[in-house]
Amino acid sequence: MSLRLTLLGTGTPTPSLERAGAGFLVEYNDEALLFDCGPATVHRLLAAGVPPTRVTHLCLTHLHYDHCMEYGYLVLNRWDQGAGRIPELQVYGPAGTARMTRLLFSEDGVFQADLAGRTQHPGSHFVYEHRGGTLPRIRPCPQVRELAGGAEVAGTGWQMQVADMVHCQPYLNSIAYRWECPDGSIVVTGDTAPNAQLVALARDANVLLHMCHFLNDVETDPRITTSCSGHLDAAQTAREAGVDTLVLIHLTEQITQPGIRERMVAEAAAEFGGAVILGEDLMEAPLGAIQPEPIL
Repeated sequence: MSLRLTLLGTGTPTPSLERAGAGFLVEYNDEALLFDCGPATVHRLLAAGVPPTRVTHLCLTHLHYDHCMEYGYLVLNRWDQGAGRIPELQVYGPAGTARMTRLLFSEDGVFQADLAGRTQHPGSHFVYEHRGGTLPRIRPCPQVRELAGGAEVAGTGWQMQVADMVHCQPYLNSIAYRWECPDGSIVVTGDTAPNAQLVALARDANVLLHMCHFLNDVETDPRITTSCSGHLDAAQTAREAGVDTLVLIHLTEQITQPGIRERMVAEAAAEFGGAVILGEDLMEAPLGAIQPEPIL
């Protein structure tokens, strides 16, 4: 199978040595698509054996920092190391993605001093040429397309559908992606409360990566339950959509304590008859039926 799904970061805004910010890597043939790019994503890429220069597409679900903090690092690192020999990064995201890109990389943007030095200083020219580049050095220019619910993207042997989610409106928009190819289908929710659009988007998918920010019977305040999802919300969505495998992500330290994690998975499994996986950083998520290996 030429399709591979790796969980790079399964955490939340809370700093953690065990869980990086949101980041999920889909590798298909010669392309590598990164869904979200939270804190420590680039280092997790390296730990997974994937240099940033291999990433061809970035798909942002929303612009909370735990999902997009390393956007600038990813763009600059792949541009710097790529030395003019790789195409520009293809970027998809909700409204605001183009503005963030402009504020980061334009001539009056956050990284102007860095980019001026790397494109104009003789020492930078030396490094660039030794990496295989040919002067003059062109600034990075990510190719951005903003998306909303109903949008579709066609790639090389794959396609992607988008649905609007329910999270932090009207302050920022949040979208989910369904990515599929002949080898399988993957749905990445981003952050969201339960909603009918997600059930429709995830219908019969192989894998659903679903946020699980709390235990439903512990957190009942509508301020959080109407903007995020808990373990039973994720399980109910997986059941209604008829997916094969549910992977719980966006996990806080409170719900991954011993005993709590086992309870969470057991209760989700009682609600949803398919496979339930507690996501861990650098886990390669199964895309087909999960079969136990024989005991040696």
